[in-house]
Amino acid sequence: MKIIIDCDPGIDDALALLLAAASPELQLLAVTCVAGNRPVDTTTANARRVLDLAGAWRVPVYRGSGRPLAHPEPRCNEVHGLDGLGGIALPPARSSIERHAVDCLFDTLSRCPPGTVTIVAIGPLTNLALAELRHPGLLRRAACLAIMGGAAYCAGNVSPHAEFNFYADALAAHVVLGAGARVQLFGLDVTSQAVMDPAWVRSLAALPGAAARAAHEMLQAYAAADPLLHDACPVAWLIEPRLFESRPHVAAVEWRDAITEGQLRATPTDDAAQANIELVTQVDNARLLALVRERLARLA
Repeated sequence: MKIIIDCDPGIDDALALLLAAASPELQLLAVTCVAGNRPVDTTTANARRVLDLAGAWRVPVYRGSGRPLAHPEPRCNEVHGLDGLGGIALPPARSSIERHAVDCLFDTLSRCPPGTVTIVAIGPLTNLALAELRHPGLLRRAACLAIMGGAAYCAGNVSPHAEFNFYADALAAHVVLGAGARVQLFGLDVTSQAVMDPAWVRSLAALPGAAARAAHEMLQAYAAADPLLHDACPVAWLIEPRLFESRPHVAAVEWRDAITEGQLRATPTDDAAQANIELVTQVDNARLLALVRERLARLA
């Protein structure tokens, strides 16, 4: 399965990248980066460092948007530390591709036959929205947009209403969900079930290879604050979809109101023609943890 990962590493993004790199079912064509957990220069360097750690040296990394569509500055956090990867020692990043992430998305989706490339979007959706606004209809060429974002039936994690990725660029989320593409949405409703228990985190230290050891080091502090495998969920779904359950919904994102900005408003429907997202609602957490651990063990 050909995929592009659009991300903002971030520790949980790093785990998703390692999972993808360790999975022969997936052909990682490129990684595109966006401002989110940290500014875009940092997230781009982090993506390159993590791919190098996984031995995925040939995967190109593209720097993308440095700010939301409708705000002058990025909405970043320090949950993952100032460097975004928990301060662990990794070699410096090699150079990234100079062309913009939006150009990568356009070139790949327009060159490949429709329905053959999946976009895994695990950061703010600015790059995807810009690509769609510049080239209307582009996202419909993707086989699927597997998106981590939103909170439909639970509270947000950055405000009572909003999950971080959708809050970081609510207008972009609004554009992407309205683009007519096939969307598989992994919000807090399901990622709050993807819990890393302390014993599982400790078990990573016993795995062979530098990548697993680095994952253990990154997760030690992060898992204590937010012990959830948010960004690994869309990648795991591509590998083993039976781990998850979902239901069609009609959904939109609030982007005008400052109080509820980033809120996902989703209504279930049995009319597949009416639905614009497939909202993931359940995960088999034990099997998810086993999958991630097994794949990390494959990395040198």
